[in-house]
Amino acid sequence: FPNYYTFEYFVNEPLSAFILLKDSLKTIDIVFFTIGFSLIFIIFYWFSNKKVSNRSWKWIAALGIIYVGVMSLLIVKIKRYDQCLIVDSNFTSVLYRHVVDYEKERKFKGKGLAARTPIPLKRTGEKRDFNVLVVVFESLRKQNLGLYGYKRNTTPNLVNFRKKHQDDFFVFQHAYTVATTTMLAVPAVLTGIGPYQDLEVMYSQPILWDFGKMLDYRTFFLTSHSLKWYRFDRFYAKEQLDHKWSKEESGFPFYNDLGINDVHTIEHLKKLISPTKRSPFFGVVQMNTTHYPYNVPEDFKKWSGTFVDGYDNSILYQDYLIGKLLEELKRNGQLENTIIVFTSDHGESLKDHNNIGHVDSYYAETISIPLMLYVPKRINEKHDIESLKNNLTRTTSSIDIAPTIIELLNLENNKEIKTISQNYTGQSLYKKIPQKRSLIIMNNNGIARFRVGLSVVRDNLHYIYRTNVMPNRHEVYDILKDPKETKDIIKSLSKNELKELTDCFDQYPVCVNFLNKTF
Repeated sequence: FPNYYTFEYFVNEPLSAFILLKDSLKTIDIVFFTIGFSLIFIIFYWFSNKKVSNRSWKWIAALGIIYVGVMSLLIVKIKRYDQCLIVDSNFTSVLYRHVVDYEKERKFKGKGLAARTPIPLKRTGEKRDFNVLVVVFESLRKQNLGLYGYKRNTTPNLVNFRKKHQDDFFVFQHAYTVATTTMLAVPAVLTGIGPYQDLEVMYSQPILWDFGKMLDYRTFFLTSHSLKWYRFDRFYAKEQLDHKWSKEESGFPFYNDLGINDVHTIEHLKKLISPTKRSPFFGVVQMNTTHYPYNVPEDFKKWSGTFVDGYDNSILYQDYLIGKLLEELKRNGQLENTIIVFTSDHGESLKDHNNIGHVDSYYAETISIPLMLYVPKRINEKHDIESLKNNLTRTTSSIDIAPTIIELLNLENNKEIKTISQNYTGQSLYKKIPQKRSLIIMNNNGIARFRVGLSVVRDNLHYIYRTNVMPNRHEVYDILKDPKETKDIIKSLSKNELKELTDCFDQYPVCVNFLNKTF
């Protein structure tokens, strides 16, 4: 019983959907499906030949048993098949809706990412004497991190690192993504451009490592993912990096869906940051451990029994690998000379709000992400530390990373950088973030067609316009007082308050197309 989102995923990402299906289905599942389908066919064929009255209680009972039996089996196995199907008894209506929507939008061209034509940036002739490393986690929500106060100690290494570097390690408490699909969220991290902005801007805006090239850094990009996922291979095709490494170059098999075991990526990274290499380096590392189905070595299966347990185990394993990375930096004398940014592309729903995954939801668990910044004291004291500390409790985002790195590299006064900085809707974390900041989240534009709707976080209020339910629905939550978003407070807000909350959409045509302000 696939639901509407499942159909959409197969249409947009057939390769990804196939890999998810392949990883979830086992031989015994195929056998039981074949036997079960054959039995159903035989039963219906027998009833048909016997010309049994459709009013017969036996006929009704037989259909009822089959229906309840299949539904029960799928519900019991939901943990196993969660990203391949979601039990939905409205199968027929979902199918018709998909067909109708497809006919209405046949001219839609959004089939994953396209090739970029980045604006070339000239080398300045200057150099910096420190390294920069940006680590992007996958599907990692802050709610399950011990570092953010979670009941389980899922991040012992990061917690210990924070204790040892209290003056250099900054943890932003209210950070959010701008999209809950990797296809839009990762480009936003790397370019600083949100999915609500003009696509031409996103496809031409420099990527983080381009700033490093301006200063003659040794640049690299490592990812545990397959770059065929969401067509990232096209997106990065024209990038001039000193070193690029992905699942394809690694030669290692898939471990979690669409990616290899992060242990190989970290080991490869250790070689690149060796003091014997020409320094300094500017690198981006994309990890995969916390992606479904959350596979980890046996030694890291600390919790078991529930869906959340598997996810927490993956965070524990990832923290272990990050610990190894930090140890390596310290061992080779580079820790006090390296800026490190930790973030995630988006969060994850673990049966919260009756959802599993992330693409089909804008609730707190999918938009809340970790954002951590480690800056050695000698570098940090050259910038506005007080504003940075003030921002620890303000609304921040992954789109703030690019402007922050520009400031840390002292490039903000460069003529070319001033021009491209006009495209940013994020800002440097060393500049005081104003109250009433509006942060838009969306999964539907000219690249992606996941019709989830729109969302905006403005201080403590979180507005969601859901287009993946019928009828479409407006919801508002106090995301700070009600972090699990259990109480919709939209009826307590006046029309003027709702208008003020959603006015930010008006400046972006792609948002207006999806929004129907019928409060």
